[in-house]
Amino acid sequence: MNEIKLFEDKEIRSVLVEGEWYYAVADVVGVLSESKNPRNYWNVLKKREKQLVTNCKQLKMPAPNGRMYKIDCANKEGLLRIIQSIPSKKAEPFKLWLAGVGSQYLDEKTNKRLIARKKLKESQERLFDNVKDRGIDGEAFKRLVKNGDISLFGGEDMNKKYGIEEDDNIDDYMNTLLLMGKGFASEITHHNVLHNDVDGEKNINEEHQNSNKAIRGTLIKETKVKPEDLPPEKDLKKIQKGKNKKSLE
Repeated sequence: MNEIKLFEDKEIRSVLVEGEWYYAVADVVGVLSESKNPRNYWNVLKKREKQLVTNCKQLKMPAPNGRMYKIDCANKEGLLRIIQSIPSKKAEPFKLWLAGVGSQYLDEKTNKRLIARKKLKESQERLFDNVKDRGIDGEAFKRLVKNGDISLFGGEDMNKKYGIEEDDNIDDYMNTLLLMGKGFASEITHHNVLHNDVDGEKNINEEHQNSNKAIRGTLIKETKVKPEDLPPEKDLKKIQKGKNKKSLE
């Protein structure tokens, strides 16, 4: 995903690679050095200080003519090293800007997880309203959800794999993709139970396990990674508490 970010009305080309932003080094050098030919400035600089290219990657970025070309790009760590090598009065303001851009992305990522978690809860509540008159009480529904997780994660004990207590809710540690997958599985079960008039704990459990198996197959096919192999993320309950506390300050 390519984006144009602005620093003091100057365009900084950027691209998101595996959850990390990389920036066009020539654009950053141009801002800091105020050189009329930032590419030449960068070429001279990296030849003189070869260690600066350690954190650089050749990534495709849009040129003024609209075409995509591979150019030197650096992540936040790489840019901080480059900044130290360029005498500039804009060095400190740019560092602050860079930190803000990173925080903004993390906030966006967290908000997506929070929204996905909320939608999962809504889907599960909708499913429970559907099945509670079909032989599923509160305890049976907990078993239903657990059996669905067993199917989604190929029988893996995710509390153990995530390194959390047995009574902790694994949903609070899942990434956005898994939360959305679980929510979709709940919606599929909800639809099938209504459409096929499924009744009884055994039959509804089987329906929900099949829904999760289908989601598991899709995730593996699309991501080439098994759901149980995706690492845990920060506890959403703690994140939510932090956001609530911040809003009151």
